[in-house]
Amino acid sequence: MQIQQPRSQIDYMLRETRNQLVKLSQMADMKANILLSVSSVLVTIAITKLTDPMWVRPIVTLVLFLLAAIFYALLAVIPSMRLSRRVKKSTKDPDFNTLFFGDYALVPYEEYLEHMEEVMNDSNRVYEVQVREIYWAGKYLQSTKYNYIKYGYILFFIGALSSVILYLLEVF
Repeated sequence: MQIQQPRSQIDYMLRETRNQLVKLSQMADMKANILLSVSSVLVTIAITKLTDPMWVRPIVTLVLFLLAAIFYALLAVIPSMRLSRRVKKSTKDPDFNTLFFGDYALVPYEEYLEHMEEVMNDSNRVYEVQVREIYWAGKYLQSTKYNYIKYGYILFFIGALSSVILYLLEVF
């Protein structure tokens, strides 16, 4: 990446883009928390109706879909975890993200300090590191949080619709 002349407009653009990503992440967390809360309350209320035989199939259907929606909402807000043992990273790895704590926490401090010194003394590298962080943060938001929330809300809707249809079939 070659920046002809570092300018305050570039700095402003990068800063605002990162702020926007933080806001989008907060919005995703809020949507997931709403889905979690509403689904949990509905499961609790729905289970109380299981004693009525006319409600059994609609309630069981609703509860199953709500539990699936809760699962996806939890996936959206739970930090990603590795089940395997963490492998030491290096600042020389091609996929190393200088500003992502999940990467630099796996690097020895002295190596990271040396890497940051190199980056901060080269304005092109400073911009490249920021652009890389923006790119990967956006990819993460889109491919994990927002996808999980989308699936959670779809399941919530399908569950509500299915249980209403099943109830109407029981009644008529």
